[in-house]
Amino acid sequence: MNKFYFFCVAISISLLSSAQLAPNTYWIQFKNKNNTSFSLTEPEAYLSDRAIGRRERYSIAIDSTDLPVNSWYLDSLVNKGASILIVSKWFNGAAIYTDNSLVLDAIYQLDFVDQGISTSTQFSMNFFPENEVPNTASIQTDVFDYGSASSQINLHAGQVLHNHGYQGQGMIIAILDSGFDGIDQIDAFDSIFDNHQILATWDFVAHEANVYNDHNHGKSVLSTIAANIPGSFIGTAPKANFLLFRTENTASEYKIEEINWIAAAEMADSIGADVVNTSLGYNIYSLPSHSYTWNDLNDVTAPITIATNMAADKGMLMVTSAGNEGTNSWKKITSPADASKGLTVGACDANGNYVSFSSKGFTVDGDIKPDVCAMGQSATVITASSVTTGNGTSFSSPIMCGLATCLWQVNRNKTNMEIIDLIQRHSNQYNNPDSLMGYGIPNFSTAYEELTTDIEIINSQKNQLIKIYPTVFNDELHIKYFSTIASPIELSLFDMRGQIIFQSHCLSDSNVISYFNIPDLSNLSSGVYILKLVEGQNIYTEQLIKY
Repeated sequence: MNKFYFFCVAISISLLSSAQLAPNTYWIQFKNKNNTSFSLTEPEAYLSDRAIGRRERYSIAIDSTDLPVNSWYLDSLVNKGASILIVSKWFNGAAIYTDNSLVLDAIYQLDFVDQGISTSTQFSMNFFPENEVPNTASIQTDVFDYGSASSQINLHAGQVLHNHGYQGQGMIIAILDSGFDGIDQIDAFDSIFDNHQILATWDFVAHEANVYNDHNHGKSVLSTIAANIPGSFIGTAPKANFLLFRTENTASEYKIEEINWIAAAEMADSIGADVVNTSLGYNIYSLPSHSYTWNDLNDVTAPITIATNMAADKGMLMVTSAGNEGTNSWKKITSPADASKGLTVGACDANGNYVSFSSKGFTVDGDIKPDVCAMGQSATVITASSVTTGNGTSFSSPIMCGLATCLWQVNRNKTNMEIIDLIQRHSNQYNNPDSLMGYGIPNFSTAYEELTTDIEIINSQKNQLIKIYPTVFNDELHIKYFSTIASPIELSLFDMRGQIIFQSHCLSDSNVISYFNIPDLSNLSSGVYILKLVEGQNIYTEQLIKY
């Protein structure tokens, strides 16, 4: 993968109260996107088909924040002598490096640049290393032997989703973290490499594709979702696809790391990610005068919080760790856990009891945070190269992220916010949320039942005109359709890129049943497919899973 500038708009980063992000590193804010070579009417030039499809599915408009930054503006910065580190299209600016004050002064004189305040600002980033809920499963034998991870799966009845075939197939999860050291050499992750489930990697700190040589934190986070060691450790969405992005530099704590995160979220969006997990948090600067206060937990102060909400507005499900501040002087959640449109996850033990290190809510504007809790004490993880246990909301967040991904897989017509609402409503403290555990421990069995009931109601409203089986398929598909009129019928099976896998036509009389069989599907790649049947003015679509 070649080195590139990801032209990731137009929210003023007066949000960044300082222009200096790190030593000799500065934020340059552009006034506009005038004369960009890109157009809102041709988004395929800067968004993948999948990203465009997400917007279409959920009726999300493509707007100026999606447009790349004017490349002439960037060239002008380089021509003045600066090096471009990171570009953000959502915030319409760039992080640059220069050790020459004359270069910086010259850049501030450009008429498309908003001049900032040149005061050093430094963030502190916290790694988050560190109720008995009844579980019911409609399938008696689990498809996975979870080994030591059984507690963190069963606490939420997550095995019910897996047993019904929802294991992350066709979904894309982006992990934004500090590095994934050595995962390409560890047996727990061999499945995601063998099955090509890692779709993209990028190191926003070192500006390279290799994310496998820096820090263990992202590896441990990823393991709770992707590990696949039968009888020892199975993650919560082991068949999902992944984007692995390094945004955090553990050697220093500077504001540039939030900008790295924003650029990574933009890349995840453009590629077409469905879900993003963030097990990072920011609250204390090295310079006390630039530290956040509790009053800044307000949804609109931290750039990473604002970007989390923007990412949610693009249709992605944003899952965030609450923080591990519960027993220190800060005590509260850390940004971006205050994002109102994110799913913030606190930590509990294997019995569903709050653990004291988990950061507390609420936000200053009264949002219930954390939203929910998952197992964060003695959670099963991979550290160096072996299965062990760890403590922290860094692990409760991705555990919840994987299960939320599988739940959304059941019905992709639901929006990200509807999935968050569903998870909250099926939590054991929904009627009495508190500042420690929010709505409590989600039960994915009852959430699944509600989703499938919704689907049954829709089918009932169609008067059972169409029946498709199995919806989680391997070798073949069967479709039964009752025609109420005499009309041509067109049946098509598409992959998520819109390519036709199978198509058939027939002419049906009124009040008869037509049968379709789609054979020889065993060689199809695992993932999500769309079945579409057109009869006159009647159009039926159904999302199917190939395992």
